[in-house]
Amino acid sequence: MSYDLYFYKRKNSDLTESKIAEYLNNNLTSTSESDKQWFVEDEDTETYFSVDQNEPETDEEAIELFENFADFDNTHFTFNLNYLRPDFFGQFAFEFVDKFIKDLDLFVLNPQSTTDPDNPLKPKEKELYENWSETNSRNSTNFFKEYELEFYPLEKSNDFYNYNRNKSLLQEKLGGNYYVPKLYLFKSKSDGLIVTICTWTQYLPNVFPPADYYLLTKNYKKLFRTIEEVGLISADTFKERFGSYLTDFEFKNCKIIHPEKAEKVKDIFNSTKIELKLADFFERVQIEKLVNVKPNE
Repeated sequence: MSYDLYFYKRKNSDLTESKIAEYLNNNLTSTSESDKQWFVEDEDTETYFSVDQNEPETDEEAIELFENFADFDNTHFTFNLNYLRPDFFGQFAFEFVDKFIKDLDLFVLNPQSTTDPDNPLKPKEKELYENWSETNSRNSTNFFKEYELEFYPLEKSNDFYNYNRNKSLLQEKLGGNYYVPKLYLFKSKSDGLIVTICTWTQYLPNVFPPADYYLLTKNYKKLFRTIEEVGLISADTFKERFGSYLTDFEFKNCKIIHPEKAEKVKDIFNSTKIELKLADFFERVQIEKLVNVKPNE
């Protein structure tokens, strides 16, 4: 179940398939080994989409549908994004698609269009995202139970995405003296509640996005023994133990601990009691199962 787009150029355009392929190579990082497919995955956000270069149609019915336009030529490039996904999949994908269309002066045949699904058109900015988003929400509601999807509120989902989307940029800006951790989604084994988890290793200088739990990794010596502990503390415990050492950070609702403060919390960090073992209480959420709507009753 997917959202598919077909890209066209004007009849008098000198845009070639090789030029389109060159643009994609220069603007996308593909994990596909094929030189005819650009499968784009973002490691930090776990989002993905694909662009494919296809062979010209040979079936008469397909030729009638995709090749016979008076003002446009088929570029034979298509876009694909699955439904039944969190909304931020569309935010990620269509940010590129809008730029792709604008930069190469492309037109789009959109079979999912509610206004004109039969002709190539020049979509407005965010029009395709909004079209996908609306259909994705409807399908997610209708198939929620059948595909055993997981509900996560849109606002929380967007905050999760926006932080991870900017994680690498924040790390680059701060440099090697700090660590910008990824924010993870886990599900409680007892009640299915989805929670956010942030990591902190050995009291090092660190950025802290808002999270439900913080995963501490401790490694210290005690009575000639090396103590290694990994486990969770709640957001309340984190704030109580470390709040006075944290500073507001430039990114939405984030905190940071600077090197001079990190050294001061060494003893507090190592003496903080682990409250929960991750594997005992939580399991990773499959991003592909996450949606921002609830099922039909």
